[in-house]
Amino acid sequence: MQISKFLIISGTGWLIDFLIYLLLAIKLNFYVGYSNFISGIPALTFVFMVSTRKIFECNTDGLSLKRKYIIYFLYQMILIIIISLFGQILYSIISISSFNKIVIIKEYSKIITKLIITPITMVLNFCVMKILSEKY
Repeated sequence: MQISKFLIISGTGWLIDFLIYLLLAIKLNFYVGYSNFISGIPALTFVFMVSTRKIFECNTDGLSLKRKYIIYFLYQMILIIIISLFGQILYSIISISSFNKIVIIKEYSKIITKLIITPITMVLNFCVMKILSEKY
């Protein structure tokens, strides 16, 4: 049950992330890695705030919500840096591969890259959020 609620909230966060990413990567032609990094910050804040209030049972004997956010934010910064670098490498591979000769892949390679890295981050975020909220 928690995972389905988290996916809905994470999905909303992903939409925030994705719309900002599209603006930066497609409209403003920022690097994929930079776009992914910048777009992740408002999304992660939204997901944390809603998830800790609506999904997970917060351990009130442990860390304060503010400290949990700081830990989650730092975790996210590390994850976003790593996944953004991975996304930039993946985008480069897609751009120079023989798949890039397929018009739709060439035209939407930045979006395809974002779609590939999204499930990885969602699973990791659920695990970290659950542990952080309920254990600490």
